[in-house]
This record gives sequence, structure tokens and C-alpha cells, in this order.
Amino acid sequence: MGKLKKIQNNQKSIKTLVVPFSGNGWNTISGSTLKFTAAQRDPNNGRAFSNLYSSFSLPAISGDVTAFESTWARNGVSALSQDDIIVVDIPSTEYGTLIDGRTVKLMFHNDTGGTYTLYSSYYDPLPTSSDNSDAAEYFGNPTVPGNIQGSPGMASSNVAFLFCDDIRKPTLASSVTALNSWADGWQINVIPNGYPNGGTDNFRFTDVVSSSNTPKAYAQSQDLPVGLVYLDKGFAVITDPTLRQHFDFSGASSASTELYDGPSSAFTQIFYTAGTSAFCSYYSFEKEIQIQLDLVAGSDEFYITENQTAASADAPYYGAGGKDTGIQFKTPFGDIQSVWNLSDVSSTYITEIGLYDAQNKLLAIAKPDRPIEKKKNTPTTLQLILTF
Repeated sequence: MGKLKKIQNNQKSIKTLVVPFSGNGWNTISGSTLKFTAAQRDPNNGRAFSNLYSSFSLPAISGDVTAFESTWARNGVSALSQDDIIVVDIPSTEYGTLIDGRTVKLMFHNDTGGTYTLYSSYYDPLPTSSDNSDAAEYFGNPTVPGNIQGSPGMASSNVAFLFCDDIRKPTLASSVTALNSWADGWQINVIPNGYPNGGTDNFRFTDVVSSSNTPKAYAQSQDLPVGLVYLDKGFAVITDPTLRQHFDFSGASSASTELYDGPSSAFTQIFYTAGTSAFCSYYSFEKEIQIQLDLVAGSDEFYITENQTAASADAPYYGAGGKDTGIQFKTPFGDIQSVWNLSDVSSTYITEIGLYDAQNKLLAIAKPDRPIEKKKNTPTTLQLILTF
């Protein structure tokens, strides 16, 4: 083993990076990847899914219902308290750390031959990846206090709300002429505001519309959400009774080879074989941990190589030019080493950098894209970046 040099604390830094998930961050799932399950609040209905109400922070018993409707009285959020819901499953392999709540579009067929399209929006229109309002906090994580701006990496409540133009258009559209629907401003393959290389945002955070600020409504207290999305868990919950009643389950499959032919109140993990029957599009990101090490090979350090092939053909000795003195010594590890005359060695080339723990166990090897010359009397700075 060669000489080891301790990495000082001031030579190490750790930071979190927000990067797009799988390519440009956008994904659309459909077919057997997008599954729907009916659930009811009544625990005595013979099905095992009433516990989902508690999982999604929806009121599950009569006392909860009373308290919920009292809390959100004269507010659109009260519409989320329903006896029947549909749970939409987004597999964990199809999104990163978090789905950006500004970007969800969910479409499925209804039983009258048409379609319903749902869009995600916020009650607190800040440029974060999830809602940061009190309403979202009720269903998700605690909100982040203060007027945070442009922080997608800060998860906020991890909840967004779903709205549908077929149920009620945005209240904001009556006062902002650039808005006509929840669908306004939604666009795919555009990186949302706050991310590296973010383009024109697909969510509008001010009432002023400009060429760089595509309009999209954010929720007012009067607006009626038709469901919500758990952005870190990969679940959407459809609560609106009209959408639930007219959800077209008749053409869906409950297994890869059979159509579902049971009652409308009991379908479980059904899906549509045709991608045009239902799909869900969204942007998601993942967090990477980056460790940066700034290493300095100082003067009179690391200018000797153990690679004997680096020596000249007529003097193939340790040190790429050093000469055997005939003196030997025993290392603490019990190895017998020779003492070399290295007075004429002036430089070598670094081709690998080993990282060891406190017990001298090799943890990682860094390989530069080309050999790095290390002169005997000149310090060399090496920067290692490890991403997890």
C-alpha cells in the first residue's frame, strides 16, 4: 500500500441536486401501468379498502366527517368528503423522488362516450413542486413557513389538488380574461420553473400574463377540487361523485387476459389495454446527493509511482527511475520492501486515486479521463465528485 493522506473537513462538501427523472423529467403512463381501484368509506361493505380513507387523510367515520366539514365549511375543499372514491395508482418505478404538482394531467373515459380530464393546481400559487397551503397541509406534510420562491427541491406539503372543467371551471377565469379553463397553460415537455434549464412555466403565479408566463389557474377558496394527488407516494384520489358515478369501468381489464365484469362499486386494480382510454402525464424529479472532495497533492508528495512499467526499459525499478539501494525494511503489515534511491525522480503520472476509510479499507477508486502529471516540487489539486 502506498502513502495515504487524510482528507480534511474543509476539503469535503455535500449538497443535494434536483435532476429530472428518466430523461427530461416528463412521463406519460397508460395501459396496464395505470390502474384504478374503487374504495368506500363504509367498513361493512365487504371490501378491504375503507382503510384507504385514513391513509389519504380523508374523513373515515361520522365524527371525522362532521369535524372535516366544519373545518372546511364554505370552502371548496369540503367537496372532498365523499362516501365513494377511486384510487389511481402510479407505480413507484414511473416517477422520481416527487411528482411536480403543477404538471399532472389525468384523463379517463366516462360511460356516456366522452372523457374526463383532470388537472392539478394549488391553493397557494408559489413556484414550488407541491402546494404550500393550509388545505394541502391537512392532507400532507407540514407546510414550509414564509414566502418561498422557486424551490422545487423543497417538498412543501407533497400534495396537489385535482380540478376538472366538466365539474366547475376556475373562479379566477371570471376576472382574468386570459384564462378560460383549468386546461389553459398545461403543456408537456416544458421544464417547470425553478429547475435547471427551466423554460416557460406551465403554471402561472401572478395575475400578469406575459410571453414568459403562460397562464394557468390556481385555486380560489370557492373552487371545487375533484380529488387530490399524493406527489411523493404516487397516488391520485378521485372524490367527485359525478366523476365516480360516470367512470367507465366496463371496458377495463382486471387481469391481462380478462375483462372486468363485476359491479361498479367493487373494481380493483383495473386498467385499460388501450392507451387512448386513460393516461396520466406529469413531470417528476429525483434528488441526488453529491459529495465533492478537493484534494491537494502537495510539493514533495505523490510524485512516485508503484507501477514498474512506468520505469525506463534499462532500469525497471520501483519509482519509475529510482535505483535499488540493497536495503530492505519490514512494513507494519509484515511486507518486506526495498529502499530505493529516488533522488533523480522528478515527476510521475496519476492514473488512479484511491479513497480509504479509517481502517485503511479501500472504498472507491477514481479514474481520470487522462493521466495527470504530478511534479515533485509542484502541488496539484484534484477535485473528486461522487454522486449517489
